[in-house]
Amino acid sequence: MGSPRAPTGTSFEIIDPNLVVRPEHGPSSATSQIAASEYNAISLDTRKLQAQHSTEGYRDGIANGKADRIQAGFDQGFALGANIGLSAGRLLGVLEGLVASFGENGLDEPAQIGQLLSDATKELSESSIFAEEYWGHDGTWKYPVAQEEVGNKDEMLANIARRHPGIAKWEKKVKDVKI
Repeated sequence: MGSPRAPTGTSFEIIDPNLVVRPEHGPSSATSQIAASEYNAISLDTRKLQAQHSTEGYRDGIANGKADRIQAGFDQGFALGANIGLSAGRLLGVLEGLVASFGENGLDEPAQIGQLLSDATKELSESSIFAEEYWGHDGTWKYPVAQEEVGNKDEMLANIARRHPGIAKWEKKVKDVKI
C-alpha cells in the first residue's frame, strides 16, 4: 500500500508521522482555533519532551556503555598485571632468599648472586616490565604469545606473563644460578 497522494497545489504540515494537518482546511470557529492552538502547543511540548528524553537516553546509554567497557578492561588488565607482578616478585624472592641464606649461615654470598639480585631488581621493576616496548596503548602485549598457549583465562594470563621478555629472561637466569 503506497502513501496517500495530495491533490496538486496542496501543502501539508507534518507534526506527527500518523497525523497530517491540511492548512487550507483549518478550523473555522473560535473554539476550533483554540483547540488547534492547544493541540499545536501540546504537540510542541511533546516534541520537546521527546527530544529531551532521546538526548538523555543517548547520554545514559553512552555512560553505561563506557562504564561496562572500562570495568571489563580494568578487570582484564588487573588480572594480567597481577600475574606479571607475581612472576617478577617470585623471581626477586628467590634471589633475595639465596642472598639471605648465605648471610644467615655466616657465609659471604657469591658476588654473582648479589649482582644478579641488583640487576633483577632494576629489570623487574614496575617501570621496566610495564614499559611501552612491551605494551600497546590499548593494554595489549607486543611480544609473541602462541595461540595454542592462550587456553582458558587463568592459563592465558599465566602464559602471557611467562612470555614477557623480562620475566622469561630472568626465569632462565635464576634457573642457571650455580651455588
